[in-house]
Amino acid sequence: MAEPASVDNTKKEETGSTSSAPDGNILQHIKQLEQSKAQLEQSKQQLEQKLKEADARADRMSVKTREGMQAAMDTLMKKWMDAVDTKDEVVKEDFKSGLDKLINHSAEENGVWRMMLAASSLHDRQEHNLEKLRIENNELRTKVDDLYGSSVSRVVGEKHRQPEQADRSSVQPPTVNIWDEFAKDLKGF
Repeated sequence: MAEPASVDNTKKEETGSTSSAPDGNILQHIKQLEQSKAQLEQSKQQLEQKLKEADARADRMSVKTREGMQAAMDTLMKKWMDAVDTKDEVVKEDFKSGLDKLINHSAEENGVWRMMLAASSLHDRQEHNLEKLRIENNELRTKVDDLYGSSVSRVVGEKHRQPEQADRSSVQPPTVNIWDEFAKDLKGF
């Protein structure tokens, strides 16, 4: 039984002698890890600072973008939404709230936003063209009414209407029978 005790003592001596040597290496390794940790924390803080600055710039830009988008919605799209007939006003309110969400959570590059702007611009142009056509139509109607509204205005130049129209009683019926003349002409062939 003495053998196991001696084996244990030798193991302790081996671990004791080997553990004192790595303690210096472990301390150096821990020191290096602490230094690299400090460097990583410092770079992390710098990167976080840059991220905060970039976020602040993006927020400033997005606030301007949102303001521009809100202005476009208040001008262009409001006219368009007011012109659209719906059976229920709730539909328009839902659409407007959806556009508000779109403005708050996206950018100008969003395809839905671009299509809404294009549709609103198209509506504006068509409304403008329709108004021009209405004005032109009214002007032409006024012009036609002025030109042809009365019998006096229809006469152009030296032409005048006869004050009294010829009576049909003075017109004599033809004395020649046209059917007899026609029969004579056919006999010659």
